[in-house]
Amino acid sequence: MSFSFDLYVTRPSWLHRTDPRVKLFFVVLGTVVLLMFKNLWVMLAALVVLHALLLSANIPRSRIAWVWRAMLPLNILIPLLWVIFYPEGELVLLRFWFVRVTAFSVVRGLTLALRLDVIAFVWFSWLFTTNQASLVRSLVKLGLPYEWGLVLALALRYIPTFYGLFGVVVDAQQSRGLDLSKGHWLARLRAYLPILVAMIISALRTAEKLGMALESRALGLPGVQRTAFREIVFRPRDYAYLAFLAALFGSLAFLRWRYGFGGHPWWLAGG
Repeated sequence: MSFSFDLYVTRPSWLHRTDPRVKLFFVVLGTVVLLMFKNLWVMLAALVVLHALLLSANIPRSRIAWVWRAMLPLNILIPLLWVIFYPEGELVLLRFWFVRVTAFSVVRGLTLALRLDVIAFVWFSWLFTTNQASLVRSLVKLGLPYEWGLVLALALRYIPTFYGLFGVVVDAQQSRGLDLSKGHWLARLRAYLPILVAMIISALRTAEKLGMALESRALGLPGVQRTAFREIVFRPRDYAYLAFLAALFGSLAFLRWRYGFGGHPWWLAGG
C-alpha cells in the first residue's frame, strides 16, 4: 500500500506558471495583512477569494476538503474556548452554570478561527502550486543558502508522508487486535507505543535512504557550484502580479490604519 502524499498538485494553470517568488510575496504580505483585521465579514470574503483562486488553478476539491479537515479541531476548539473564557459584550445568548455565552464572544471566536483558516489557505495556495525544485530555487534566489532551502522543501514533502504513514500503521495495528479506546488515558497512551516504534523505524529508514541520495549528488561538497536545469526568471506577467499585490495589500493596510476598516469583529468600519 502506498502512503505517499505530496502537497504539490501538478496542473497547467496560470497560478502554477507564476514565479514562486511572487507567490511567496503573496503569502508573506497576505499573512501580515490578515493579522491586522479582526472582522468576520473580511475573513469570510477572504475565504471566498482564496477558494476561487484555488479552483481557478484546478486544485482538486478533495485537497481543499483535506485542508478543512485538518483545521476542523481548531475551528471547534477556538470558538468554544473563547466563548467560555472571554464572555464579552452585553447581549447574552445563553447562561449555563458559570458559562455566559454572549453574541460578541461568539463572533470574536468565529473570527479568530476563520482567520487561522484563511492564513492556512494562503500558505497552501503556495504549497499546492509550487513544486519542491521551484520552491528551493526561489528561496535560493532570495539569498537563502541552498542547504537551508532544501531542508525546508524536504520537511514540507515528508510531513504529509509521515501523516499518511501514521494512518496506515494505525489501521494495520488495529487489524491485528490493537485496541486504542479501552482503559484510562494513560493506558490509551501506552497503547500507541507499537505505533510509535513503527513510525520511528520508518523515519530512520527514510532518513538513511535520503542521506544516501543526497550524498550521491555531492550535497555539501566544498567548491561545488550548484546549477539548475531550469532556472526561474521573472516574466512581464510576474511583474504585473507583483505590482497588483503590492497595490492591493497597501490599500488594505491604509484602510485598516487610516479609517479603522475591519477593526471591529462585526462592523466593517470602526475599531
